[in-house]
Amino acid sequence: MLTGVQAVLFAIGAGLGVHRTPTGVLFRRVVRPRLAAPDHLEDPAPPRFAQAVGLVFAVVATIGFATGAVLLGQVFAALAFVAAFLNAVFAFCLGCEMYLLGLRLTRGPAQR
Repeated sequence: MLTGVQAVLFAIGAGLGVHRTPTGVLFRRVVRPRLAAPDHLEDPAPPRFAQAVGLVFAVVATIGFATGAVLLGQVFAALAFVAAFLNAVFAFCLGCEMYLLGLRLTRGPAQR
């Protein structure tokens, strides 16, 4: 059930952008007005890709739990948890880094 709710939140972030998630709205309305204006804004593509990766993990975990494949659900929920932990504790967005690595690998040598 909880992984299903998280899947919906990831779907909002992947489809509409992170700023439209409940936490994004809360940040924009409550926290951001209390902060100084940022020097620059982040490209929204890497965080949206990260949300899509989280969506895949949450959907697979939800399907695993719903069909009785509990180990599958636990593994994919744990993968999503590890990625969230890395982001929360070390400010390391695994999905964002995967996006940037994909860009580097798909560009030709002249574009690097």
